[in-house]
Order: sequence, then structure tokens, then C-alpha cells
Amino acid sequence: ELEAALLAEEGNKQALAAKADATCWVIEHLRGQAAYRQQQAKRLADLARSDAGRADALEESLIFVLTQLQPAATRFSFPDHELSSRKSSAVVIDDEQALDAEWLTFSTTSKPDKNAIKEALKAGRQITGAQLLNRRSWRIH
Repeated sequence: ELEAALLAEEGNKQALAAKADATCWVIEHLRGQAAYRQQQAKRLADLARSDAGRADALEESLIFVLTQLQPAATRFSFPDHELSSRKSSAVVIDDEQALDAEWLTFSTTSKPDKNAIKEALKAGRQITGAQLLNRRSWRIH
């Protein structure tokens, strides 16, 4: 009976190893697929950026031509489309250093210094609001 139990245990180890190996194949396949899709997403994002740039340039060119023909126009109507404009104003700062203090706003930001906190926690200090989390990273080769 002991031999049968040991043989069954060995068979279970082999089955587990085979399943684990098969799971590693699936993980590698999924990571490869994810990398491919990220590459395709980048390619599509580049194409979208290019198309948007071409559309902007074409729109700018069309508006330039139309406003040269009718400088006072604020709206252009066509059979299927309409171009309309509105006025807006924006402040352009030419030299921020030359502005008086009354025209400036001040803000301060803070964020935790994780490296200093990590070193202090490793040295045994107790820091309220922070803890050292130890993890293990795994890789499939």
C-alpha cells in the first residue's frame, strides 16, 4: 500500500508539473499577444495623430482661402456643412519674470519621500501612515 501511495503521489507531482508547464505556455502566449496589441495600438495612435494633423491643416487652409475671399464673414454655409466662428481672447505671457507680484499666484505641493521612508523603515523606525511591504516578483523563462 505504501508503494502504491508513493507512486500515486509521484504521478500527481508529474501531472501538476505538466499542468504548470502548460499554464506557463498560456501565460507566455498571452504576454506575447498583449505586446503585439500594444504595438498595434501605438501604430493606430500614430495613424490617428497623422490623420488629425492632416485634417487640421486642411481645415486651416480652407478657412484661409474662404476668409481671403470674404474677410468680414463669420459663417460659411455649404450644402452639407457649415463653418462658423466665435471670438475669444487669451492672455499671452511674454516675460513672466517682468510681472509684478500682484499678478502672480503661488502654490506649494508636497508628496511623500518614499526612498527616505523606505530607508527609515528598514532601519527599524516606526512611521505613522507608512509601512514597508515586502513582495516577491516572479518571471517565466
